[in-house]
Amino acid sequence: MTRFGAIVLLAIAGSVSAQPLTPVATKDQKIIKRWELPGDPHGVAVGADGTIYAGLAKPQAVVAIDPKSGAIKNRIVLDSAEIASTKELVTMRTNRAGTRLYIANGSDESATIMSIPDLAVLREITMEGEAIRDAVPDPKGRYLYLLGRHVHVFDINGEKELRTISIDDPMAIAPSANGSLLAVIATEDFGNTKATSAAFFDTTNFAEAAREPLQTDKIIEAALFGANDQALVALARDALFEKPLSVTKPVTKQMTSESNGKMRMAINFGDLTSSETICLPEGSGAQIAALASPDLLVFAERRCSGGGSFVGSERRVSAMSLYGVAAYAVAFDRNTLIVTDRAGFLTIYKAPRPGAK
Repeated sequence: MTRFGAIVLLAIAGSVSAQPLTPVATKDQKIIKRWELPGDPHGVAVGADGTIYAGLAKPQAVVAIDPKSGAIKNRIVLDSAEIASTKELVTMRTNRAGTRLYIANGSDESATIMSIPDLAVLREITMEGEAIRDAVPDPKGRYLYLLGRHVHVFDINGEKELRTISIDDPMAIAPSANGSLLAVIATEDFGNTKATSAAFFDTTNFAEAAREPLQTDKIIEAALFGANDQALVALARDALFEKPLSVTKPVTKQMTSESNGKMRMAINFGDLTSSETICLPEGSGAQIAALASPDLLVFAERRCSGGGSFVGSERRVSAMSLYGVAAYAVAFDRNTLIVTDRAGFLTIYKAPRPGAK
């Protein structure tokens, strides 16, 4: 059962005087600025003017922070501890115009839409029985995609659910940069085995346009389109995958049955998924990676040993990690990475660049 409507939340503005966060001294040359940010920080987003918006689980609040001084420009408490304690603010994403903030509240089974920079609560969408793990606006400004036990497609204002995509327990979702496709990543039963695959939906009518295997059975934590929508990048805890796509002429691979009862899928070498070993931070969220450009992915990575890669086709997207960082979420802005750490820090890093040492 889905309930939605204009719900008036407890939105208490804290002190909005230019009180600064406490700076943290560091000798790390990758760090531009670092502050203490108590309150169990989770999702993070950047406004059109560079203002940093961070979600705090304790209290359940959104804070607007000046990236130069660390001053708190605004603070809105969504729910007080006396009312509820379930809003995790797991992801925070903005629309292209930079006028709306979309928040997935996790185990609170809801998503919140706020206007920025004033942080007015415009709507809360409640999905009973479904933890909302991501809330992603359509790049064209038509829809809002909610990731729960299914993918729910709402109008961009969150007023009406337009459809539910019939894939059970999706892991991650990603709209293409041009908005024409929505990728839904989930486990698929291939008869004699289960594996992870990506289904692509045409956003004009949400008919399934193609389904591609990722050649893994790993759980995918985050996904993005790259290389001007010619590749899909997916991140598992210990692996990064890149799948080449033919977006303009998607082709569905056909399964054939062998005499021994096993199912087989024919693929070309150029269709193979490239992969490499990575080490995502423990407990990080769906915002652990961002595109610095159409062909450059940046992500946070904890310290780890081991490595390896398999290149099944020409790589279209370079991947650079911010190494040795216990990040929960990252956002890219003007050649910097803004990173939240649940230990209680907000850090602005120099974005890693190909060839940089």
